[in-house]
Amino acid sequence: MPLFILLFLFIFVAANAYIISRGWQLLEAAGAFRRVYLVAAVLWATLFLAGMILKRTFDSPTADALWRTGSWWLAALLYAFLAAVSFDVLRGIFWVSGKRLPELIPHYPQLKLVLFAAFTLSMALVMGIGYYNGTRAKVTTLELPVRKNVPGRQELNIVAVSDMHLGAVYTGRSVRRWIAQINALQPDVVFLLGDTFDDNPAPVIRGNIGALFEQIHAPLGVYAIAGNHELMGRPAEAMHYLSQHGVQPLMDTAILVDNRFYVAGRLDRSAGERKTIDELAAPLNKNRPVIVLDHQPYDWDAIARAGADISLSGHTHHGQLWPVSLLTARMYEQDWGYLQKGAAHFYTTCGIGAWGPPVRIASRAEIVQLRVRFGAKL
Repeated sequence: MPLFILLFLFIFVAANAYIISRGWQLLEAAGAFRRVYLVAAVLWATLFLAGMILKRTFDSPTADALWRTGSWWLAALLYAFLAAVSFDVLRGIFWVSGKRLPELIPHYPQLKLVLFAAFTLSMALVMGIGYYNGTRAKVTTLELPVRKNVPGRQELNIVAVSDMHLGAVYTGRSVRRWIAQINALQPDVVFLLGDTFDDNPAPVIRGNIGALFEQIHAPLGVYAIAGNHELMGRPAEAMHYLSQHGVQPLMDTAILVDNRFYVAGRLDRSAGERKTIDELAAPLNKNRPVIVLDHQPYDWDAIARAGADISLSGHTHHGQLWPVSLLTARMYEQDWGYLQKGAAHFYTTCGIGAWGPPVRIASRAEIVQLRVRFGAKL
């Protein structure tokens, strides 16, 4: 078994043992409910682990249901862990000062029960807000001036989305809502920036979700690149499936669209080997606008030097769950939002779907609209 899998299992089991034991201690005065809590917590954690493993390997509605239910444990685990650590730090401060909370606080077991109830209610509220943020996409609109002239076209209306994570959690219902929003923006061209599938494409194929992509109205086409999640699953099958439903995959290739501008789709860096941006851009006529699609927001200086005018990425989710967003903000030059380097425009979207639970605490699901003006002064 690979070392990283053993490490993940060790951390997962240790974290779960820690927070479940702390919950058990808080429920000292809860009577029989204490055992109900223990069984429910262990079962939920097991569902998460089983669902994560099975969804990648089995085409089964049962595997989908396991992941759909168990995935919520990820958010519960994170915030329960933060709450437990905070409480233990407080206990440690009193312990160092020679005092113990049970001796200082009357009815301490009953107070712990109140704390457990307060945390549970707070979590329900946070999850509700996060579910809204994770399932109701907002539209972010930017005006981008590109100095290159394009005969016969002064403007281009681009709509881009990333990280749909279609599968057990995000299904046809989500896609219908997203496509309605996309079509309402009247795009000239649509870009899918990777992680359209959540590892295994089987639930998408079984649910015939691909047919919904044929409803996208974009006169200049719909183009897709593969993200790291496609590459963890069955990438050839996933991208071929998109091609059968009106979406053109770009796998380390560049094409001339409308005989006016280039779209260069990079293979995700998780593939290990891919063309450098210079190799991909070398054959292109740099007098025409060049739009680069790269799932992960890296190599931006090289992309700007290669002559790109616009580069679009996703992948980060802006951390999805706070405080993970604090980490992604340090990991990437721009983990969410707009950045300009010379004449090149860069945008990292936080994504339209989510990994694991359909919950966003650090951001809200996003559709990006870019109104490009050609021949404009920067």
